[in-house]
Amino acid sequence: MPHASRTAPCVSVIIPSYNHAPYLRECVDSVLTQDHPNIEVIVVDDGSTDASLDILQSYRPRITLLQQRGGRQARARNLGLRVAHGELVAFLDSDDRYLPGRISSAVAALQAAPEVDVVWGDYRQIDAAGALLAEARWTPAAADFRRELIAGNPICNATVTLRRPVLDEIGGFDERVPRVCDGAAWYQIAARGHRFLHLDRLVLDYRQHGANDSSRFAPMTHDRDTALLAAAQAYLHFGVLTTTADKAWLRSAMLRQFSFRAAAWVQRECSRGLFSEWRARFYESLGSDRALAGFARLKGLKNSLSRRGVA
Repeated sequence: MPHASRTAPCVSVIIPSYNHAPYLRECVDSVLTQDHPNIEVIVVDDGSTDASLDILQSYRPRITLLQQRGGRQARARNLGLRVAHGELVAFLDSDDRYLPGRISSAVAALQAAPEVDVVWGDYRQIDAAGALLAEARWTPAAADFRRELIAGNPICNATVTLRRPVLDEIGGFDERVPRVCDGAAWYQIAARGHRFLHLDRLVLDYRQHGANDSSRFAPMTHDRDTALLAAAQAYLHFGVLTTTADKAWLRSAMLRQFSFRAAAWVQRECSRGLFSEWRARFYESLGSDRALAGFARLKGLKNSLSRRGVA
């Protein structure tokens, strides 16, 4: 349950958890030791088979523990949102950890800028043992952040703090794209005109240990296909794309995603050792029902974009 405070807004921190027992105490402790006085910690375990549940049980009643099975991160975050009390919401993956002051700096930024709805920051990359690998600091590449967001989402989800009504407005996280549900949400929030603010400080340790969900290139690329198409449609619907330069950024994003899709396909075929068969399989796939349906969908989107002067 959140700590009582008359002045500090409640921040609900939602942590999806799955088989990260070696890192779980560091993760939860990094939230419980934050200096903000009003934090609610909600952990959603997704059917862990290691010692995760025993570890999480030991934190009660300081955390709210929920359970699901096989729902992945998007559903876990939505489940956490349904019981969250905070007017502000933040996220953390169960193998990562917050840096000191992460929550208080985000709250201060939102209080100082009521026109801003989402704040996010920079992070450090660490290895499985917690040793520093690198720092990831953002440098703006476009005058309009909405362009940069859709061209290549620079936001690490666990650095984000946002106002709860903004998530409610978009219906929470899209469970069709569990591996990129965070980026898909930022697209939809930006399309509706909500303001983002970057905090020029390190707020997170992002752990790289070889089993990260983000390391699964091909499935993530498939999810981002869906998220990007939905984002393009939302950007058009809400009038974000108003200039020739805006439309060029959208075309660039779509071309970039097409190159990722091609790379994912090559990676999959190479991993299966089908070097001698790839050409035959490719041309055979062109006539499949699934491919034809995909081509029809892409053609429909292209026609829609053409009518709006994008392509």
